[in-house]
Amino acid sequence: MPRYNRENIDRKTNKPNPNKTEGILNDQVLNRAHQTRRDDDVIRTPQRTVYDIDYAIKWYIENEIQPQITANKNLISVPVIFANGEKSDNVRRLGYLRDEKGKLQSPIIMIKRNSLQEKDTKKGLDVNRPQAENQIIYRAKYNDRNRYEDELFPIPKFEPQNSQKIYVVDVPKYVTVEYEMMLWCDFTTQMNDLVDQIFPYGRYAWGNETNKFTTVLGSVTFETVNTTGEDRLVRATIPLTVHGTLLSQQETRLETIKKMYSIKKVVFQLVVDVDSDIFSTITIPQQLLNESQTIADGGTVIVDDGTSRVAVDVNTLNYLTSKPKTATYISSNTVTVTGTPAINPTTLQFATVNEFNIYINGQYVDKNEYTWTPDGSVTQTIVFDTGVLGYDLLSGDTITVNGRWA
Repeated sequence: MPRYNRENIDRKTNKPNPNKTEGILNDQVLNRAHQTRRDDDVIRTPQRTVYDIDYAIKWYIENEIQPQITANKNLISVPVIFANGEKSDNVRRLGYLRDEKGKLQSPIIMIKRNSLQEKDTKKGLDVNRPQAENQIIYRAKYNDRNRYEDELFPIPKFEPQNSQKIYVVDVPKYVTVEYEMMLWCDFTTQMNDLVDQIFPYGRYAWGNETNKFTTVLGSVTFETVNTTGEDRLVRATIPLTVHGTLLSQQETRLETIKKMYSIKKVVFQLVVDVDSDIFSTITIPQQLLNESQTIADGGTVIVDDGTSRVAVDVNTLNYLTSKPKTATYISSNTVTVTGTPAINPTTLQFATVNEFNIYINGQYVDKNEYTWTPDGSVTQTIVFDTGVLGYDLLSGDTITVNGRWA
């Protein structure tokens, strides 16, 4: 398969040099949009090595378990060392450990790493190179593109760019590391105490700060070392199985952390121009009715009357739809209507009197010919000015109130 060629890049074509092609397919073009500068941040590239796992196990034994034994009525801390090649060879040949002056080392704990393998149940998804989905994403809370502003001493204002700073880190390798922990003491009673202190920590997370790994203790093997002319030593061997993770700073010559900014979305708004405020009349503009299907499909239409803009969605369109109610005759100048005005989804107030029309026997009545303030009451009372109206109401008149009812 083609591979990214990181050398001899032709900047004019932004494509690897054909002379360096390593596959039979077309070379993959480097996308400069995915390359963000890292010299303006202080974020360290995450790294976890085999040494970090070794150090975490040793640190946990020394600082958390803190093994101690009693010798000559004194409490002695047992030193912990890591086995290098020379120490391992001495232990293999002699069965015990001496220092550079030839002194026998006891009590002491020595850790030796035996093997490291990838965990079968959590193998990586990468094939020749890390896959795009095999990553962990962290979003920074502070973004230098969206600066904080001090209200007392304001800095020059710029339009905030609503973008997030994102750091993408590759998923680490899950590995199983096998250790061998060897313990030496002078007496069996001391060894018993030492094992009693260590064994309760089986299946704990061993480590320091952020480097903590589940550790399983195996079966303990005891033996006694008897050497002619030397003191007797009691030794115990405890296998350790550590479930750790590995993440290098670079994999396949690519850095394992990348910085990017969130993608900005381009949203196209549908704006219709109308002649008047849609809440000052019961008539729905034809321009808005033409876009009713867009609203019914879940979209939003912006209505611009020249002075303000209103976003109309399904709820607002249902509110704008008028409903007729028939009034009840009370007297020659008074009628009542059973109903509650709807609540305007934009202002959260009851519909105003301008959002209702009254008809007497099919004849429209001007709003200056009656008095009515819609409210939350169940029964609405409308009083007509018969002097302006020019006649009295009769019990047989059909009075209809058409408007925005709940």
